[in-house]
Amino acid sequence: MSCLQYRRALLAGTGETQAMRVHRLQCASCTQSMREHREMEVDLRRAFEVPIPAGFEDQLLQAVRRLEGLPVPVMSSRRRFLAAASVAAAVAGAGLLLWRDREDPVALACIQFVMRDEAKSLMLGAMPRAEAARVLADTLPLERIERIGRIQHIAPCPFNGGTAHHIILAVPQGKVTLLVMPVPAAGGVSAREGLHARVVALRVGSVGIVAGDADVVNSVAGALRG
Repeated sequence: MSCLQYRRALLAGTGETQAMRVHRLQCASCTQSMREHREMEVDLRRAFEVPIPAGFEDQLLQAVRRLEGLPVPVMSSRRRFLAAASVAAAVAGAGLLLWRDREDPVALACIQFVMRDEAKSLMLGAMPRAEAARVLADTLPLERIERIGRIQHIAPCPFNGGTAHHIILAVPQGKVTLLVMPVPAAGGVSAREGLHARVVALRVGSVGIVAGDADVVNSVAGALRG
């Protein structure tokens, strides 16, 4: 089982199988993914345990019925509780959707590139170093990148409706993917399938940073800004 297969199965919510457990016990990254997944489940359960203030359910239901021009009935305590719980669950669900809507689309596209297209970019081969140095001189000079880690691959690639330069960087903590874009971006973050991404604005253009650890991503982002 690969890390990607493990994380997809984990997000499916069907529980950890024996094959998944064997993989996790041998993989520090997937162990961290499982820990974060369990912490998120705990946080979600706590979010639904917020107590409803006394009288809130009556006021809310009466306000809704008045807006609809309907008479306000007298409800039993049990019916009031069930109705209020339904409203609270709907509000909480809407809040989770709004939270996901704030995820940066360019950062998410960077993660999707790593998952779907990075292997293809590697198969197509790298560009000559001299050419890469010339093309990236104004955006992100190679010398600046090499202060952080060792460049293992660099090549142009189609990305997000344009062309970016795909760089694989070896750092002490592992592998980091950079997507250097000629166009500016506001900057943002995303996290999916055990990968973390951040988009950083440069003096010219922007760069997407993807790794399996959020701290590594933030460290590389800080170094590239400096």
